[in-house]
Amino acid sequence: MRDRRQSERLPSILEGRIVLGQEAPRLQCTVRDISATGARIWLPAAIELAPEFDLEIPVLEQIMPVQLMWSKGRTHGVMFLQELQGQPDGMSESTLDDLPPSEPQPALEGIPKGLVALTDSVLEDARRHLAEILDVPADKIRLKLEIDP
Repeated sequence: MRDRRQSERLPSILEGRIVLGQEAPRLQCTVRDISATGARIWLPAAIELAPEFDLEIPVLEQIMPVQLMWSKGRTHGVMFLQELQGQPDGMSESTLDDLPPSEPQPALEGIPKGLVALTDSVLEDARRHLAEILDVPADKIRLKLEIDP
């Protein structure tokens, strides 16, 4: 199959929320790939999405109007209908550098700075979700990432 993307996509594991309307509950999703022009999102259940909706990406502090381009089970491709601020093509040098700093982890040495920020963001999201599930303060949870060579 021919790749029709207009810009380079970056693999990601970002928290996302589908906003179907002001009064509607937000649907949790995971942004699996992102580019300057769109994203691939994953939902925990296969559902039919509206042709257009808003996609909130909390770590980027953005809510983007999107158009649904394709769906396959729980995975969907969307195109951004307006320009993404701090475009992903430059994320490793701009947007991701603006994320809250964290202590460097030895397992991440040699990994590009932008991807380290993404990894830190994913760990922080996981820590907050675990705190909710376990009903304990988030500052009591410590997560460690180890990557085997």
